[in-house]
Amino acid sequence: MKAFFALLLIANIGFAVLQWVLPYEQLFVESRKVPAAEELQLLSEASSEVVKQVEVAAAVEARQQAQFEAEAEQQPISAEPEPVEPEVLVTEDVSDKRVCYTIGPVKDKARAIEISGRYSGRQIETALKSSLEKQYMGMMVYIDGHKTRNDALKTANKLSAKGIRDHIIVSEPDRPNLLSLGVFGLKKNAEGLRARVQKMGFPAKTEARYRERTIYWVYAEQSSEDELLRLLGEAEFDDGISQIPTQCLPS
Repeated sequence: MKAFFALLLIANIGFAVLQWVLPYEQLFVESRKVPAAEELQLLSEASSEVVKQVEVAAAVEARQQAQFEAEAEQQPISAEPEPVEPEVLVTEDVSDKRVCYTIGPVKDKARAIEISGRYSGRQIETALKSSLEKQYMGMMVYIDGHKTRNDALKTANKLSAKGIRDHIIVSEPDRPNLLSLGVFGLKKNAEGLRARVQKMGFPAKTEARYRERTIYWVYAEQSSEDELLRLLGEAEFDDGISQIPTQCLPS
């Protein structure tokens, strides 16, 4: 037992000498291989420069927070968005709102002007138009081939001696000295006279006869939204004048 305590005392003395010769850090170097966590530094222990930087950062953050809150208070509370109405596509109405008609035919110009005045007096736009037309007169019985007017007179005298006294000498640009025996509205009457004269030995002929005349028309146009005007009387209808729908002229 004494020997054990003696060995223990010697060991303690040796350890104390070793520790005195080598520092504790060198003696236990392996234990410092594990990196220690970075020690925190209190503000009270930090330098004045570090403290100043922290205070500046805190002040900037506080000012930004105050500005954000002020802007939030000034921003009006947005209500629910109003419903957006669908856009309506508006197209231009290009339809023709006119109704047009032609009044006629009118043989007399003065009468056409009077009819035009009836419509223009009712705020209807009118225009007077004319056209050249051929009017059927009837069938003419005639004898041609005369070189001179005296030759035509000789034929007329011979016919008069045989009872055919209705005749007249007609001169046309391409047929001079033509002896006309009359113009008949009915073709059968003309054909009958021709046959009678031919039996007497004269070369009688027949042909349709026309004459040119000026026909007048009144063009009128009004709004299709108004009541259609009809200002013709019985006298116009009896003379064959009517109000005829027609295509409107370009405006």
